[in-house]
Parts: sequence; structure tokens; C-alpha cells
Amino acid sequence: MDQNIVPVSADADGEGHGAAVAHDREGGGEGAVHDLVQGRAVGDLVVGESADARERCERQVGHASIPAVEAVRFLDRFSLLRLDQWQAGAVISSGILDRSSPVPLHVQLTHGLRSAIVAGRVAAGEALPSTRSLADDLGVARGTVVAAYETLVGEGYLTARPGGRTTIAALPLGPAVTADAVTPLRPPGEAAIDLRPGRPGTRGLADAAWRSAWRRASALDPDADVRDDTGHPALREEIARHLGRTRGLAVDPSDVIVTAGTSDALLLAALALPARRPGRFGVENPGYPRVRTILSRVGVEAVPLPVTLDGGLDVDAVERHRDLDAIVVTPHHHYPLGSRMDATARARLISWARETGAVVIEDDYDSEFPHGRAPLPPLRLLDSQGVALIGTVSKLLSPAVRCGWIIASGAVRERLGDARADLDLPVSAVLQHALALYLGEGSLARHTARRRRDYRHRRRLVLEALERVDGVEVAAMNGGLHAVVLLGGGGSCEGGGGCEGGGGCGQRDRAVVRKGTHSVEQEGAVVAAIAERGVLVSGLSEYVVPGAPIDIPAGIVLGYAEPTTPQMVQALAVVAEVLAAGRTAGGSP
Repeated sequence: MDQNIVPVSADADGEGHGAAVAHDREGGGEGAVHDLVQGRAVGDLVVGESADARERCERQVGHASIPAVEAVRFLDRFSLLRLDQWQAGAVISSGILDRSSPVPLHVQLTHGLRSAIVAGRVAAGEALPSTRSLADDLGVARGTVVAAYETLVGEGYLTARPGGRTTIAALPLGPAVTADAVTPLRPPGEAAIDLRPGRPGTRGLADAAWRSAWRRASALDPDADVRDDTGHPALREEIARHLGRTRGLAVDPSDVIVTAGTSDALLLAALALPARRPGRFGVENPGYPRVRTILSRVGVEAVPLPVTLDGGLDVDAVERHRDLDAIVVTPHHHYPLGSRMDATARARLISWARETGAVVIEDDYDSEFPHGRAPLPPLRLLDSQGVALIGTVSKLLSPAVRCGWIIASGAVRERLGDARADLDLPVSAVLQHALALYLGEGSLARHTARRRRDYRHRRRLVLEALERVDGVEVAAMNGGLHAVVLLGGGGSCEGGGGCEGGGGCGQRDRAVVRKGTHSVEQEGAVVAAIAERGVLVSGLSEYVVPGAPIDIPAGIVLGYAEPTTPQMVQALAVVAEVLAAGRTAGGSP
């Protein structure tokens, strides 16, 4: 936005004890917003706004005169404040916290710290005050400061080392990006910002609870318990309890088989479930490419089954197959389109599986991250004997924590257990102990709640950056950690025209996408243009089974979990610019 930042002299004593106050152009500012300085505030900052900027603020806030707390609240959007200075050892004046505001103190503090870092008035690597010291200076509970620090560590603004000080992270920030800015091509050798999906954020993993669980697990005698090829008994019990709390399943711990993640679980299924060789597994199209790769490695044929644009797996197509050993599905949140199967389709799929003897392998993909809607119950609730449920903690914690599970009963459990025994368990005893402690103490639930808050914020960044680009539609935003940007095509959402998402339903983030011709060439040109500017995204065609028919538009898939928030803002500006430039040049991007 347009703004004028005018330094005002400090108080009359000349020592700079004045407050940093945000005013509108007419000087009608209310309240004080103090920024980080070396031991004290440095003087008033008067922020003048252009008429257009003021109008935008009025639409957001509801009036032209923005109190200090509102300036803090909308700081990320409007960049109202800039620091005059901040050096290592700086403290925050208590004026940044408005105790009469309904905004929690830790949220206000987070915004104030973030604004100081974004302003670039401190060098990467400089240390922040300890949480106890800053809490004393501000007159707040230490937990308030801890919450602010943890949030900024999760967003990538701060770096926390066990036993060390919290420091400013090295941020790839240049000048603030405006709506009219033209993003330059990436300089040679500059690292790309990776928005390809499938990479969860891991910055929040180094919390005290995980470190404590790992230390205690490391101190245990790995031979103290009887070895079980299907997993440590304590971990299997905690996984069963976890699924009871989060997915409403009554799981017998003996039905839990510990795996090294989703890929390991799929490998077990591919080896154990075919009644004869070569086996035949149904797979979603488009769908997770690694499923097809794993099946191919062990000689199992992957039979592509179309996914509809508004209802997940096409059960009509499934029912035409009578000789599949198993079918791999993501009914809760299809990968990558984001659609999900309704109750009728789920019931039909279970009936088909019972009639044909096929095993349903349910990948409970991203069920931990619903956005604005209740998660659907697992298919396993409909048939515990014929459905094997796959889950993992990799998306919750880190891909480096290679641990998950497959839940199965009866004959299916026996076949999978035999395969597990043949291959041995690839998950270390220490990791199993640590995860059992982490689950049992409720730490995973608390960690997941923190990640949900962060991912909801990132989801809003995606929608705000791309919703104003004509000719594209953002889909797959009702769950998970990625978005699908569809590049044109006809059709609409249900309910006619005029909605925020272009289809009349008033739900811009629903996973109903437009039908049209899928142009690999068109899609490839967009992916390449974005890559030239230093941002990596995936093309929707990468998820399509080669040679199989598909009826979806060209599109790109971008993940929003791994990059830091500053990287996200920078990368989304690039994506929006490329898409808008494609529309300006004529036709779909």
C-alpha cells in the first residue's frame, strides 16, 4: 500500500522516551504501539495513508481511524508500522500490549515481534531476550512470551536451539512486495522456494515435550521388552487410544501393525494381499504417484479408476471390476483434488468389496487437518474386517519421523502380520518408545492443535493471494496442506453464478472444480514460468496415470506447509503474477 512514514522528534528531554504511535493522516490515531528498541521507545512514527489505502483499511476495520490494537491486528496485511531501530538485547515497551483488547496478549506480542523482524531492523542471528526476562519487562506471564516465540519459530522468523538462545532467522526477504510489483527472475544460484506438495512444516517439532520423550526413550534398555515384529506393545496401545480419540474407532491393540510410514504400509499390502501373482490393485486417477511406483516394484498391476470432480472415487467405474485384490482410496480428502466420498458412495464401495472379496486400503490422508468442516468417519467403521486403515505421524511431526500404522482385523491382519515378520520392523526401538511417550502424555494432540492454527493462517494467505486472479479457481482447500489452482475450463459449482469461487455456491474453498480439457502443454508452460522466478510447484498432470483418460482442467498443485511465512508471501506473489500475466496475454494462463 502507499504510505508515508514520518519520524517525529522524541520527547522534550531528548532522551527518546516517547512512544511509537500510529496515526492516520489527520493525526487522529488512538493508542500507542511501541516497537522494539534498545531499552526504550525511540519516538513517534506517523503513518500517512493514501486515499486508496485508507479506503481499503476502512473496508477491513470499519472506520478510518485505526486504534493501536487494530494496527497490530492488521499489520501483516497493511504493513502500517516500520521500526526506527532495533539492536540485539532490545526489549519491548509495555505499550505494545493493550490489556483492554479482546485480542490475546500473546497474539499482540507475536504481531509486534513479527513486524519488527519484517522491517529488517535486526540482523539474522541476533539473540532475543530470554522468555523470563522479556516477560518481566512486559509484566506478563512467561507463557505469553513462550507462546509468541513458539509461533514465530513455527513461522520461520525465529530459530530456537535446545539449550541456547532464541535468535532471528535468516529470511529471504527483499523489499515489500506490492500488488503492482514485478517479481524479477531468480538470480543465478539463488535457492528456489519449494511449494511442491507433500512436505509438512517441521519447525515446531523441536518442542520440549518431544525432546523429553526422546531423552527418556534413549535411556531405556531396548531389550527390556519382548520384541514383537508388529511393533512395541506400548506404542500399539497408544496408537489404538489415539485413533479412538481422533477418529472414533474402537481399535484392539493387537490389530495395530507399526510401519515406517505410508509407503511401508503400502508395500506390506502389495506383498500380502494379492491372492495370486501378478496381483491387481485399483488406484485413484489422478492420485498419489508413489502408490503406482510401489505396486510396480513388486509386480502388482495398478488399475486406474477415475476420480470425479465433486465426489471422489467414481464408484460406477469401480463396480465394473470384479477381479481386484484390493483398492487404495483416500475417501476423506482425495489427493490431490481434495474431493471426498459421500455416504452413498462409501456404502456402495463397501458392498462392492464384500461381493468381490477385495480389500479396501483406506489411506486416512490429512484427516488431522480439516478446514471449516467436520472430518468424515473412516470407512473402517462400516467394515472392520474388510478395510485396512493406513495412518502416519509424518505429516504431523516430520518426514524424518518414519513411523505409522496399518490397522486390520481377521484374515487381513494375519496376512499383513506375516509379511511384517518376513520383512522385519524398520522402526527403531528408541523411536517407538519416544512416540509412545509423546502420544500417551497428550503432547501429539497439543502439537497438532498448534499446527492446525498455523496451517489455517497459511491457507488464508493462499486464498487472499490467488482469489483476485481472473480465470483461475482455487480448489482442494477444505482440508490438507495443499491447494490446486485450476487454469480455466467451463462448468461451475452447484447453484449458478456469482459466488466467491466463481460458481454461485458462496464457498470459494470447496473442492468442486470446473470441467474442461486438460492441457499438459498449457500447464507445463505455467509451471516453467513460475520456476523461472524461483518458485517450484507441481503440475496436476504429474498425478495422472499415463495413458488414462482424464476430464479435468490444466492446473498446478502447491503445498503451503513447509516454507516459512515470509517465503510463502514471496512465492504466492510470484504465482499470482505469472497467472495474471497469462490472462493478460490472452486466454487461460
